Order: sequence, then C-alpha cells, then structure tokens
Amino acid sequence: MSNIFELTDNYKQVYDLISEQGDEQALIDTLTSINDALEDKADGYASVIKSLQADNSAIDEEIKRLKQRKTSNENGVKRLKDNLKESMEMTGKEKFKTAFNSFSISKNAPSKEVLDEKLIPADYWVSQAPKINSKLLLDDLKSGKEVPGAELKQTRSLRVR
Repeated sequence: MSNIFELTDNYKQVYDLISEQGDEQALIDTLTSINDALEDKADGYASVIKSLQADNSAIDEEIKRLKQRKTSNENGVKRLKDNLKESMEMTGKEKFKTAFNSFSISKNAPSKEVLDEKLIPADYWVSQAPKINSKLLLDDLKSGKEVPGAELKQTRSLRVR
C-alpha cells in the first residue's frame, strides 16, 4: 500500500474496490466512468498496479512469517507431548486425571515402515499414468515440428516499467 497516497480519487476508488474485494460491477462501473486521456489512465492504472503489488509483497512476507510461527508452534506442541509422554512412562503413570484434563497413553493404529524399497515385491507398487514431457513438446514445437494434438501458442502481456 506504499503508493496509495499518489492515487487520485478515481484511482483510489479502483484500488479500494480491488484490495477490499469489492463488488465486481462497481469496479467495472468505476473503471468505465474514468474519462482520462489514455496516457493519464495508463499512469493511474500503473499506480494502482504498483500499490497492489506492494500489498502482495507485504502479504507474502506475512504469510512466510505466519508459516514459520506455525511450524515453531507445531514443534513446541510435539516437544511438550513427547516430554510428557516420556515422564508418564518413566513414572509408570500412564493414565490419570487432574482438575482440568485427562491424560492417557494408548497404542496407535498399526503403521508400516519401509526399510528397503528394493525388496518390496511388485504387487505393492503403483504404476503411474503417462504424462506429457512439456519441455520436450515445447522445444519440438518451437523448432517447427508438427505434433498432432498440440500447437505453439504466442500470447501477449502488458509490461509496466
């Protein structure tokens, strides 16, 4: 949101409608109502784009921070549970109640542990469906090779510098 202060009223409204997930029709109406010259409109749009991109960068950083915090919390929960389980096993108290909680150690459902994949018989392997080698297909199409069911596509995009 660092560039928001450079936005004029019309473009601030566009920014608000996009960033606050406003009504799509209101956004279309607002965009349609802006009667600036193409160059001015382009500069206004660029300011909104830059503001939204700055917001996205900040959001990405916050997501990263929250993921790290979640991982740290999960590790803490595991450590505390492991420590409590170990203490209960060492003292022989595998089931007890307190005023606030009930604690018990129970057996989990049986699970598998693969020691050596090479020794596992073929019956236990899952074959995968074939998939397209996208890089090879693109390279062949670029070199002019005709490939049934595929064609080279050239799109265009706007760049703002």
